[in-house]
Amino acid sequence: MPRKQPNRLNGFEKLLLGIAFLFLSVTVLRTIQFEPFLRVQTAVQTFLTGNQSIEQAVQAVGSFTESDQLQAVFSDWFPTINPQENQPVMESSVPSETLAATAAGVFPTQEADAVYPISLSNTQPVENAVLTSSFGPRAHPVTGQQSSFHKGIDLAAEQGSPIHALANSTVRTAAQNDSYGNYLILQHADGVCALYAHCEQLLVKEGAHIQAGQTIATVGDTGTATGYHLHLELWYAGKLLNPEDYIAL
Repeated sequence: MPRKQPNRLNGFEKLLLGIAFLFLSVTVLRTIQFEPFLRVQTAVQTFLTGNQSIEQAVQAVGSFTESDQLQAVFSDWFPTINPQENQPVMESSVPSETLAATAAGVFPTQEADAVYPISLSNTQPVENAVLTSSFGPRAHPVTGQQSSFHKGIDLAAEQGSPIHALANSTVRTAAQNDSYGNYLILQHADGVCALYAHCEQLLVKEGAHIQAGQTIATVGDTGTATGYHLHLELWYAGKLLNPEDYIAL
């Protein structure tokens, strides 16, 4: 498939850019790297650090995309052949501290104050699973701590049961720690992240593109766990979502 040549954005493309800039925490715009690109990058970064209004940032981006000097394309419309040629302008419209926390691998700790209209193509991550622990305050099953806040839900299933991806996504993290054991973090196109923890085996690697319903891991009891189960978390804009609002139980 021939590579699409970068051209200036038309009106419809600018509308998509504006929507994505305002509402999505994904990389949406790539530009040819030369001097106007740096000015756009500065404008967006200034907004993300809270030193410029969103209206000013959108105006700055819009003026440069209309310029004869700047050519821009959406990153999903053609593959990057030379990684040095194209670079992302923006990654998120959420606060800069959230971006920094995400980059540092810090997990969200605060509950979202709303139910967001996100869409999951697959609402059953493990077949025939049983909900054994809900989202929210609880006594920790291992330490007994009464003030513990459960950041996701636990779905008990037989050892080795397949775990399926909730949506088309990219594997952001495939790792292990003492708490989550073997875990995956998958980034959805709408900015949602899904964490799958206590896995026995991880079947995908970082950077892999995943289809909704694809088997990505198997149920285990790695990390701090009292039995075989999937611990599932959903994150959006640096906050925790209640998975019970979005998946079939």
